[in-house]
Amino acid sequence: MEVSDYHSWRYRLTKSYLRFVHEQLMVRRRYTTGLEKLPKEGERYFIVCNHQNTANDPLNIVFSLPLRQHICALARANVFSVNPLFTRFLYWIGLLPAFRFGWEGAEGLESNFESFDIVAERINAGFPVIVFPEAGHTQGHYLDQFTTGTVRMAFHAAKANGWQEDIKIVPTTHHYSDYFDVRTDFLWMIGDPISLKPYYEDYQEHPNSVMRNITQDIRDRIQHMMLDEGKDDYETIDYLRCSALNPATMKQLTLPERLEADRQFISQLSKNPEKQTIIQMTTKLRELEQQTGVDDTTVAQKPGWLNTCTWIIILLALLPSWGVSLWPHAICYSLPPRLIRKDKMFTNSYRYIISVLLLYPLFALVTLLVMGIGWGLWWQALVWILLWVPLGKYAWWYYQRLRLTKRALCYLLKPHRIKDIESFRSKIKLKV
Repeated sequence: MEVSDYHSWRYRLTKSYLRFVHEQLMVRRRYTTGLEKLPKEGERYFIVCNHQNTANDPLNIVFSLPLRQHICALARANVFSVNPLFTRFLYWIGLLPAFRFGWEGAEGLESNFESFDIVAERINAGFPVIVFPEAGHTQGHYLDQFTTGTVRMAFHAAKANGWQEDIKIVPTTHHYSDYFDVRTDFLWMIGDPISLKPYYEDYQEHPNSVMRNITQDIRDRIQHMMLDEGKDDYETIDYLRCSALNPATMKQLTLPERLEADRQFISQLSKNPEKQTIIQMTTKLRELEQQTGVDDTTVAQKPGWLNTCTWIIILLALLPSWGVSLWPHAICYSLPPRLIRKDKMFTNSYRYIISVLLLYPLFALVTLLVMGIGWGLWWQALVWILLWVPLGKYAWWYYQRLRLTKRALCYLLKPHRIKDIESFRSKIKLKV
């Protein structure tokens, strides 16, 4: 794709559609901090970030910036071999293949030189490029080691402009309120840019050491901004962080405020001399709560029969309207994740990509044809399609309320198990 194509009406229309669906149905609230630190439009810079939630990571960065600004991104090379038409689409929207040693081997790395040349061309044309130096996504709130590929590409772009223009690397980090459900909150934090021009001479004499030092500096800055719970005992620690035993869970905090509170909670836990005992007890608590069908916030809130029965009546009254709102959102929500066999971090990426490119356009066409040809209700069909966004939000609210009510019922119907859980929670609370 020629860089001039990024200003075409087809590209802008496609990006507007992709962004509209993403912002309306995938994101509930979006927060961006440090936006003033980004270099001005037209300057040469890379955006580097931690990588946790597959395709949602670059999408959330792109959609945090003005629609007029074109952002390129590197993506795993294997997705470019799915289908020739899909490959052309990926190049067209600005994605480039990144070949990784751990997946494509040493031979695959040779193919990166073509991508490096394209990256250099786009960087020097004033189009930022998103890179994830972990060379793969993690499985949660922690940071893997970085490869030097990002810094290598940046110096390659500097060499392409004759070492005359500065290339910058901007460390950023993102944070999600939830990885696996739709309508979640998203935070993107932007750090101070790193200018590479002061390193040009040293790089030409000692390239490897310069790249290692800059890469470590980037990683340190990103780790300082993000929530890093570490790989060890991650699921148990994250469960504890999200439980009511973390005071922040029961407060009405914005995502940036919650991030700071969670960072403090994890820091205190890591310094706690009884950390391993707490982790062992939390593992048992998690098992008890899952067997009972409750989560820890439900136990802490102690729901009563009056409030629970009231919600049951409300949900029953709204059940017909919920049934109407499920078309086609229920299929778009439940079908794509069924294609995932191992890596659950692809959950929302599959939901969004398959739905926005295939399911929503297909179901819109089916709705028009069935209601229009079958019943002659062309205008009614069009109005219904236009109402899909608010109906989708309503469908998700109802589903969330249904889950909360179910947990409240489990709490009320299993008092003996709840007593065991509360006793166990009290012991953990004394140690946290």
